[in-house]
Amino acid sequence: MSALQVDSRNLDDAPIADSSAFGSSIPVIDLASDLSPAVIDEIAQACAKWGFFQVVGHGIHTDLIHRVMDETRTFFGQPKDAKRALSRTRDNPWGFYDRELTKNVRDKKEIFDIGPSLEPSLTSRDPFTGRTPWPVSRPRFEQTMRRYFSECERLSVRLMEAVCLGLAAPKDGLAKYFQPVHTSFLRLNYYPVADPLGDEPSSGADLGVHHHTDAGALTLLLQDDVKGLQVYRDGAWYSVTPLKGAFVVNIGDMIQVWSNDIYHAAIHRVLAMDRLDRYSLPFFFNPAYEAVVFPLAATVDDSRPANYRGIPWGEFRRKRADGDYANNGAEVQISDYRT
Repeated sequence: MSALQVDSRNLDDAPIADSSAFGSSIPVIDLASDLSPAVIDEIAQACAKWGFFQVVGHGIHTDLIHRVMDETRTFFGQPKDAKRALSRTRDNPWGFYDRELTKNVRDKKEIFDIGPSLEPSLTSRDPFTGRTPWPVSRPRFEQTMRRYFSECERLSVRLMEAVCLGLAAPKDGLAKYFQPVHTSFLRLNYYPVADPLGDEPSSGADLGVHHHTDAGALTLLLQDDVKGLQVYRDGAWYSVTPLKGAFVVNIGDMIQVWSNDIYHAAIHRVLAMDRLDRYSLPFFFNPAYEAVVFPLAATVDDSRPANYRGIPWGEFRRKRADGDYANNGAEVQISDYRT
């Protein structure tokens, strides 16, 4: 069993790793030299050993990062009624929410999800269509977030090319899975010290986000300088130390399937804040609704058969989203699709 394939029933009781131990740091990879063989190898090693890494030299301008963080803090600083007026629903997944579930347990956080800018009619088969309910009192909010969304999309495509090359597949070997329209979205996270539900029932909100893997291809995370994110490896939790100007990248369930278990979606969590509020912005780079995900041909041969049957992304994403929105029983996993 891989270090990233674990029985997760008692995972939250695992120890915190000694951050000073040799080899315990999450890899940091400089993308400034583009996709050189050395960079491709670094990313491949990080995906195989951690499922997590940080990137610098990524090309997203510091001024935009600062504006995005400022807008995020201002948005969550609004009164509760103003934020709840922009609440998401099961029919429209974009907007504010303060009762998110992970593993059927409530997280101690608030979120605001931002969907694509396409008109719903262009993606009518996609159950995740809807209009993001932008705050009218913050006209710069939408403009800033849309520009940032586009920059995250550009960087994600570049990283997916590196993933393909690291698996000895063509650089564009996964591009077709994101056509005609990918289902990526941007999330703003706010982890307050005080429980966001106040005096309302709050049973189970003992972590910022409970342990999980991400459902899609990869996640590109911008975080502030407050620690809280942790990744599970070799029986222990490792803290991901915030690095100024860097993005945290973690691979999701679909890359694990495409890689035929050469890479593993890393289990991670966020601790509950007890002294300082924390903000982070994950961009979830996801396949097209119609995509059916199989192991790449480059990862399958006579000695390594395909470990998964085809996973309809739209079905998988809907089941995972239903589990986040309400307690609907066991959360769907890629292990449900193993051959």
